[in-house]
Amino acid sequence: MSHISHARTTVLATLTVLTMLSLPARADILLSLETPITAQPNTTGDAFDVLLTNTGPSVANIASFSFGITTSDTDITFTDANTLTVANSYIFAGDSFDVINGFGLATASGAQTLEASDASNSGLGANLASGATVGIGHVLFDVAAGAKLGPAPLTFEVFPTTSLSDSNGANVGFTATPGTINVASTAVPEPSTIGLLFCALTACAFVARRRQT
Repeated sequence: MSHISHARTTVLATLTVLTMLSLPARADILLSLETPITAQPNTTGDAFDVLLTNTGPSVANIASFSFGITTSDTDITFTDANTLTVANSYIFAGDSFDVINGFGLATASGAQTLEASDASNSGLGANLASGATVGIGHVLFDVAAGAKLGPAPLTFEVFPTTSLSDSNGANVGFTATPGTINVASTAVPEPSTIGLLFCALTACAFVARRRQT
């Protein structure tokens, strides 16, 4: 009995260690999407940034990443991703493995899903100070003609498709926050706004005529 108990304890301990090795080590890193994201029907080349924020009290080292973005809205089509982030500077600016080796940001897109990845070319990674935010991808998408107006949900694919690691190759824990693409029609002035504009133009014309006389 004691031999069986010891063997069972050994197996449980081994499983625990393997689980700890496979799970991310910290969860104070926030993976999110730029807000707001807006687009109109029948448009191409729309874009948003994928962001990484260190919400913890200490410096976080990130040496590689991968992420998957997906939507259930078939009117949205992902086309590509690159390192030209707008909201915040790119995490591996000047040290991108894919850019230095001529690949851009390595991507695989398929209609409503896009997956991208990159790594620090030097292997040293980027050190994110507490409170710092960087970009890890500028995602491009198209919106179909006649697309349904309103919010289109965006979610991150689960670990390990979406993952981070440090310069030692260890997984870095994170919290992924979903977002939305707000599909809206071209703004049309309210009738009251048009009326006010007409009155203003009429008044300007009247004043100009009096000055002439």
